[in-house]
Amino acid sequence: MTTLDESWPVDSPAGPRDVLIALRFADRAARKAVAAELVGTGLHTGQELVLAKLLHHGSLPVAKLAKVLDVEVPTATKTTQRMEAAGLVRRVKNTTDARRVAIELTDHGAELAQTVQDIYDRAGSRALADLSPEDRRQLRNLLWTLTTTLEGDPRD
Repeated sequence: MTTLDESWPVDSPAGPRDVLIALRFADRAARKAVAAELVGTGLHTGQELVLAKLLHHGSLPVAKLAKVLDVEVPTATKTTQRMEAAGLVRRVKNTTDARRVAIELTDHGAELAQTVQDIYDRAGSRALADLSPEDRRQLRNLLWTLTTTLEGDPRD
């Protein structure tokens, strides 16, 4: 029998608990791979997600940024303050309501966001090296199905 290690027979039934445990370990391994790639960029783990979201969405109010990152507003506020001090993001006032501010990338932040994309490409390529393009497509679709089943549509 083929195994991933002595305690994980790959041909055994995959109950709900087994799948979620495997998913948690895969998530941890992915985070570690990205963290290793971030060394030398000046970014702390988690900040790369802020850059990626701002690159994708453009400027966002802190509350909306917190929602897309799935963190509390105070956490997003503290993170963006640190990133602003590092010159990665800036606050921009709403033209119709000066009390409302949004966060957007600086030129340096946009450059680093592109670096983050490269980091995710490298880490992802290593993670998926043994999967065919069809396996990758199926895995992506299955992961999005799990996500939407567990917490609703992430695009909301």
